Amino acid sequence: MSFKLAREVLTYAKVELEKALKLGDVFLYRNAADKAFLALVIAINTYIKAIEGVEPSTHSERRRILRKVGREDLRALYSDIMKTLHEEAFYEGVYQPEEVEYAIKKVEECVNALEKEVREKSRDAI
Repeated sequence: MSFKLAREVLTYAKVELEKALKLGDVFLYRNAADKAFLALVIAINTYIKAIEGVEPSTHSERRRILRKVGREDLRALYSDIMKTLHEEAFYEGVYQPEEVEYAIKKVEECVNALEKEVREKSRDAI
């Protein structure tokens, strides 16, 4: 897992979402939303691995570790984006393109911020 992989998956999500909205394809829309959520999972797993040395395998484990390391802000963002992209858009088929686009923007910001934080922490450790 890596931030690079998270970005690649997010790029696929963006392309798929654009195509889904252009074609009115709800199946593509749902898949795009779930890919964007996967990008967040990959980024958070990479972050947790870098700071805790473990890779979480469940949503609850991710949230527990984020709380443990004092990242309640990230835990709350993760839970919110999971609800929007994974539960509502993907599983329930709730069609709210503006919400999905906003969540994708937040995922991209999060990937960038987490990578920067890990880079700075590893530089400080040297």
